[in-house]
Amino acid sequence: MDYQSEIIQFGDYLERRVRPGTARVYTHALKLWFAELTNGQPTREEAQAYVDNLMTQGKSASTVSLRAHAIMRWFKWKGEKIELDRPPIKIGEPNYLTVSQVEELITFCKTVLEKTLVVVLFDTALRISELLNIELDDIDWTNGFLTVTGKGGDRQSVNISDKASAALSEWIDVRASNDKKVFMDIDYNYAWTVVRNLGKRANMKIHPHIFRHSRAIQMLMSGAEIYIVRDHLRHKDVATTINIYGRFMVVHLKDKVPAW
Repeated sequence: MDYQSEIIQFGDYLERRVRPGTARVYTHALKLWFAELTNGQPTREEAQAYVDNLMTQGKSASTVSLRAHAIMRWFKWKGEKIELDRPPIKIGEPNYLTVSQVEELITFCKTVLEKTLVVVLFDTALRISELLNIELDDIDWTNGFLTVTGKGGDRQSVNISDKASAALSEWIDVRASNDKKVFMDIDYNYAWTVVRNLGKRANMKIHPHIFRHSRAIQMLMSGAEIYIVRDHLRHKDVATTINIYGRFMVVHLKDKVPAW
């Protein structure tokens, strides 16, 4: 069976939801799996057999896990949520910006959109897809909250500072649109390009997700407890927060351990 059109449609689906590079990697992984189907039917059993075979071939854990994630994402797109047994991947130390670097980056902003993306992404630690999907009615200007739609469609409230509220307000004033979505039809690819070009101008290698990492690490280094960071990032399990940012938790605890 020719799955070329299926791969193209899946790529179109990913285009507005993940980084361009991730979309290319996922569609390529799906193409490799389809080419290995033994009975022509992409079932969960076929997918697990494929992943198991990759491991017996000696493929790296990152390669196997990436292809498994791509397949699971495809099943989700098709309306079926599955889990595949796959090797764990050791999460490396995340890249991040210090507060002074974020402030320096803001000085290089030439447009209100650039400044709004930097300030609000860092302040709220939102994923870029979450930020781009907020609507005017999701902003509680009085109490300083944003209601965002997170992974799995969960609706949650996120704290937003006066500084970030001011940046959003300025953007809404200049966007000249009645669109109910705060960022209108701006999609992930466009926002990613805006941030990347700003980084080039400031001689910093950045992407939208770096602000989420940076905020989490800044909170930990300032003494915030790991559960507070977990809540701000809206991780369902604190283990996820620890796996990604555990080293920085140890660093800030070092200053709290009394001498004897």
